[in-house]
Amino acid sequence: MKALVNLSLGVVLLGMASAANAEWRRFETAHFIIYSESNEEKATQFATRLESIDSLMHMATNLADDVEPVKVRIYEVADEAAVQAAIDAPDSGIVGFYTSNSMGPYAVTLRRIVADVGYFPPELVLHHEYAHHFMLQYFPASYPLWYTEGFAELIGASKVESNGKVDYGFPAKYRGNSIVASWVPMRDVLLKPIDKLRGFDPYAQGWAITHFLTFNKERAQQLRQFLAALSSGRTPEEAAKAFGDLDQLDREARAYVGRGSFEYRPVKPPVAEPVIKRIELVPPAEAALIPETIAFSDTSLDAYRKAGDREDERKRRARVLERVREEVARYPNDPYALYLLAEVENAEGNAAASEAATDRLLAIQPNNARALSRKSELLSDAAAKLAGQARTDKAAQARHLAVLANKADPNEPRALVAFYESFRAIGARPTKDAITGLEAAVATLPRDIGIRQMLVDQYSSERRWADAIRTLGPIASALDKSPLSVAIRQKMDWLKEQLAKQQGAPAAPAKAN
Repeated sequence: MKALVNLSLGVVLLGMASAANAEWRRFETAHFIIYSESNEEKATQFATRLESIDSLMHMATNLADDVEPVKVRIYEVADEAAVQAAIDAPDSGIVGFYTSNSMGPYAVTLRRIVADVGYFPPELVLHHEYAHHFMLQYFPASYPLWYTEGFAELIGASKVESNGKVDYGFPAKYRGNSIVASWVPMRDVLLKPIDKLRGFDPYAQGWAITHFLTFNKERAQQLRQFLAALSSGRTPEEAAKAFGDLDQLDREARAYVGRGSFEYRPVKPPVAEPVIKRIELVPPAEAALIPETIAFSDTSLDAYRKAGDREDERKRRARVLERVREEVARYPNDPYALYLLAEVENAEGNAAASEAATDRLLAIQPNNARALSRKSELLSDAAAKLAGQARTDKAAQARHLAVLANKADPNEPRALVAFYESFRAIGARPTKDAITGLEAAVATLPRDIGIRQMLVDQYSSERRWADAIRTLGPIASALDKSPLSVAIRQKMDWLKEQLAKQQGAPAAPAKAN
């Protein structure tokens, strides 16, 4: 959608005013950790609306309430200028974004509006982006782009009323002109690759199609069958058979949109009370580093295939690192400051500086699971450069620290990644437990591209092409218009070629008894 950004592009918040002089607080709910300068009353109102949207999606997808969530950090910044400074895009109309890095998933939104933001108010953007997170977290699959964006728009456009009800399916009136002007036949939408659909708007028509297929009882069942077929590896042609006559489907969808009257359901999603479970004052160092925390990106620069994009991102990260170093100099013994410094230095390839920051943090907090995990990964990287017994011994040290990190916090996904890395870094075959741990880390951090690609490569090494495709699929369309999309889609094409070769290969000879 026009007013949001997929932050695999990275962000720059260096133009933001320092947060050190403001009183930031952390408001924790069942599914979110909200960082805000708002008072408790306003924070509670904001948190209630967020939890209502989460509850709505539980209802819409029949997801049980007892599923353990991965809490998304939400940063409420002062105004739209601050959000736009985050991506170095002043006067762009952008009012929010969602992304993930080694610290987990997070989103940035506005605390207040100081200018007209047109059709895309901040909460619409936030709810749209959270819908993407929700689907990646709980229902990861290779969805077509029209459905990925259509579902997110269906949720984003749903209005939260003052009485606590949510108007599920409220019409996205701001998409009206685009739907009418750029309608693409359903046959083409369902069967053709996205890059072959000239003039197709996945947000506008994607919303219209998803709305129609959701609120028409007969078609809703067909939609479920279609998505299930795609997820099981069926071709678009095979999956689309769920809808029957595609020309009739197109006529019905056009008529539905042409009436201009869309059904929506006012529902009251249950929200547990109290909404806010815990309130904490954000320590001065962490508050001062909020701009840099939001700006931090650790996606491999190799994924930026265009030299210009890669160089712009490299310069942006260098500026972020400089600011982090400056702030950490002010708080040399603060655990959060040292942790962020270690992560940013590592992402920049500065292993010695990252290890120094990690060691300082471990001297203060010996059982810090994230610090132990980072130290483990640094030792694995060092082991990869050694040979013989020294290589094996260094990897064993890394593995030991990963185990300690897991014991310190069994829910820390980076410890699972570090354990896997202690094998991979030296070319050793990962154990079954290591692979299972990596799979769990991907499930916990679904938007972390680096970890997900690590698992894709593991499956590829085992010639488990279908599993590799299934793992890469959820982010292949989610990176639309991102510099990373080219690399991801090239990888997907290669995996599909390998699967086709495997399926077309003659059967292996039977083993003798």
